[in-house]
Amino acid sequence: MVTKEEVEKVVKSIVDEKFIRSIDVDEKGNVTVTLAKDTPDIDNVLIKLHSEIGKLEGVGLITVNREREIKEADENVQLTEEMVLEKLKEVIDPEIGLDVVNLGLIYDLKVNPDNTVYVKMTMTTPGCPLTMWLLRAVEDKILEIPGVKDAEIELTFDPPWTPDRISPEYKKKLGLF
Repeated sequence: MVTKEEVEKVVKSIVDEKFIRSIDVDEKGNVTVTLAKDTPDIDNVLIKLHSEIGKLEGVGLITVNREREIKEADENVQLTEEMVLEKLKEVIDPEIGLDVVNLGLIYDLKVNPDNTVYVKMTMTTPGCPLTMWLLRAVEDKILEIPGVKDAEIELTFDPPWTPDRISPEYKKKLGLF
């Protein structure tokens, strides 16, 4: 099984130590790394960390977080799923050029009474090199919505994504009747 020391060595080879907030490895080999919110070139760092930690023997689930403040919920703001979906249309898959909503990557979305938001989403392929970037972009966009207290993003590949999930409007634009 992977050790915390092995993970620390990889993380410190990619990120300056002053930006590392915590590194945890549990008994199943699941790795959680938390970085400072001001870590330079964060998108590339997230992708590289995920890739390099994944090469270690005995690694389970890899989670790379950024430190952030949990906001107090504004009880006067009435959040809706429609508001969240509209905001998520700003997250464009850079490889395909479509937003995550019209591409059909969002499987489930819930706005909870405490103004936290839950999203279950997928990628077009399990090996998508932009997985960490897209997950982070979705989380960031949700947290930009006034009144949102926190966001939880779950990644799933069940069921697998297919082009059938693309919205009818975009299927027409792409010529995929």
